[in-house]
Amino acid sequence: MKKNMLHFLLLILFFSCSESKKEMSGNDGFNKTDDHVFSIEEMPNQGTTYDTIYTQNVPDNIRLITALETDLEKAGFSFKSRKSAEISYNNCEENSIKIVSGNGIREYFAKSSKPEKGTEDFYPDFVVRVYEFPSKEDAGKGFKDLEKALYSRGNHCNGKAPEKLVMNGTEVYHLSTRAEMFRSYTEKYGEMIKNYH
Repeated sequence: MKKNMLHFLLLILFFSCSESKKEMSGNDGFNKTDDHVFSIEEMPNQGTTYDTIYTQNVPDNIRLITALETDLEKAGFSFKSRKSAEISYNNCEENSIKIVSGNGIREYFAKSSKPEKGTEDFYPDFVVRVYEFPSKEDAGKGFKDLEKALYSRGNHCNGKAPEKLVMNGTEVYHLSTRAEMFRSYTEKYGEMIKNYH
């Protein structure tokens, strides 16, 4: 009798835990009503809207990027300019795609000459994209739109690469790396950019 009672209790516990798990995983941590939150695989779709964020080149606006280059070179990184192009960001919660366009886009690639601590052949690297705007107000609006998109769906609407988005003055900086083990670099240099005066 005791054995049957124990089996019965274990069975009840098992089902109550599995129901609780279903409820937790069913909403993915989001407070959804009847609206569908899309995944990266479902973007774009028939209902997706497209918004363009226009950038504008600001001449002689390179003081911060020069300071970043100096810091990176002191730390053993190369820092090279790359051809920049229009880029887009998914916002899975709004079912929209934000397209960054205009002549105010710059892109750089930083790569360390020293392997990551504890490894022999993993060299840290990351990309820095700079979006220039004509005013702080425009930069602030662009930053808010990009931040909502980049971090929508729990940071996975634009892939799972470690990302950092910061703003300084009239510029928005997007730092991205290919591996979780290099996240500390995008965090460190992102904070340096954000706090630069």
